[in-house]
Amino acid sequence: MEINKESLRNRIERLILDFVAVKTDTNSVHENNIKDFFGNWFDSVPYFAANKDYCGLYDIPNDPLNRVVPWALVKGCDGSLMDTIILIHHCDTVNTEDYKNLENMALDPLKLTQALRRGAMEVPTHVQKDAACDNWLFGRGVADMKGGGAIHMALLEEYAAQALNGGFKGNVLLLSLVDEENLSAGMIGAVHLLKQLKDKFGLNYVLTIDSEAHEREDENLPIYYDGSIGKAMPVVYVRGVLAHSGMIYKGLNPINLLAEIIRKTELNPDFIEKFGNSVCPPPTWLYHKDSKKVYDVSLPDAALGYMSVLTLSKTPKEFMDTIHDICTDAFEQVIADMRRSFQHWVDLNDGKVEAQPAWSVNVKTFAQLHTEAVRDSGDGFLQVFAQINEEIRKKLLADSDFFVIDGINEVIKTTLSFVKDKSPIVVLALSPPYYPAVSNAMLGEKAAKVNAIVSGLEGCQIKNIYTGISDLSYSMFTADDDAISYIEDNMLMWGHSYTIPIGLIKELSTPILNIGPWGKDIHKYTERVFLPDLFYEAPRVTDFVVRKMLS
Repeated sequence: MEINKESLRNRIERLILDFVAVKTDTNSVHENNIKDFFGNWFDSVPYFAANKDYCGLYDIPNDPLNRVVPWALVKGCDGSLMDTIILIHHCDTVNTEDYKNLENMALDPLKLTQALRRGAMEVPTHVQKDAACDNWLFGRGVADMKGGGAIHMALLEEYAAQALNGGFKGNVLLLSLVDEENLSAGMIGAVHLLKQLKDKFGLNYVLTIDSEAHEREDENLPIYYDGSIGKAMPVVYVRGVLAHSGMIYKGLNPINLLAEIIRKTELNPDFIEKFGNSVCPPPTWLYHKDSKKVYDVSLPDAALGYMSVLTLSKTPKEFMDTIHDICTDAFEQVIADMRRSFQHWVDLNDGKVEAQPAWSVNVKTFAQLHTEAVRDSGDGFLQVFAQINEEIRKKLLADSDFFVIDGINEVIKTTLSFVKDKSPIVVLALSPPYYPAVSNAMLGEKAAKVNAIVSGLEGCQIKNIYTGISDLSYSMFTADDDAISYIEDNMLMWGHSYTIPIGLIKELSTPILNIGPWGKDIHKYTERVFLPDLFYEAPRVTDFVVRKMLS
């Protein structure tokens, strides 16, 4: 049944204005404001008012902010085991402080757009040009991504109305997800909800559609995606050898070794991947620090840091093996440089100096280090290890000045203290968060139907990877069990402060698409969405794909 375009447009406009007006700053209690918003929406839709078992607010397991995942299911009329499309969007936004004197309008798109049109805030010329026309709507979250959420909600209202009359085939399940801008607690928690709903209603998940806004290379060509980039945070911890700075050759400076590792990995082209028509950038370091808290004349005993690695297809083990090789080369280089420097110093002292300690290369994954600690210290280590992880979990919840990197430092330092070997070492691990790279190409025949539908889309560009990080990363997992084990064994604080139900994700894996409106300046005070896309094009394409997949 064809949807009335103007009726749908009006629904989308109503929903985006109401949705944006709800303050939902990410990783804050404000995200709980969606409880009333979606509760009221459920009551306003006749289908859900008549079928209260088909919607609800799912409590995210063990969430410190007691957040929920609003969900709504439209059931069609074609049997007990029915194909189901999942529509997802995230409802959290970054805060509004950057709006400055217009912050009181940041959640009122109509007023903000009019204010910018009048020149109430100085903006770049190209932004003023967009504000002056009728095609752009400004406001926090209009593009990222309550606009996409409004599209999905309006379409679900249409499908629900058709279902009441027995005129809709298949199922459509909507999920509104908190925390995408932080650690994706919403989508990770929703995996358990998807399993529950699958078992309860006999659902057969065939596709997940996200509605993240896209940027354009050609102003007249929308871009949709059948994959989403992966992101990992490799940690490098270097334990050196303490020495007075006047006796430098008796020690090993961990800053020196970590610096060498940083130089060999920063922007390293070996990490650049091309997958289909998408290319990811090389890694970059986001943090490094030595263990000193006050000044003294000794070398620091340790240094650590973490980098950001973006991936298109590689598993953590694959890129961590590359980092392991780089760390080995860096360790060898530092030792060789120390030997050359020491020999020059010896020559100038006519050979009247003590011999330099013979350091050797020592690079281990955290899983290997953990195994050594168990071997050397047994249950005593395991008890302390569990205790320190529990203490870290509580600190992360209660202490705003305690961060994940602080927990990482404590976990590695504690584990090293239970290992008998006290020689210099490089320890490699993974830090939360982890976003797996996903693509329909990874699913083979399972993605054949959606691939055929996408190939028939006209007037748009299909790119293989959405590069903005998205909740779609938790819609499929295709690597083998060894890859799952590697993540579980090397992800710090796993099972305590951070967990991904990878096995369940693998069981529920679906093909994916991202179909969203054109947006600009995401996370900036000039964030805006292209209204012809929001009201017409993105809803049309989404509806086309939904009906084709369920036909």
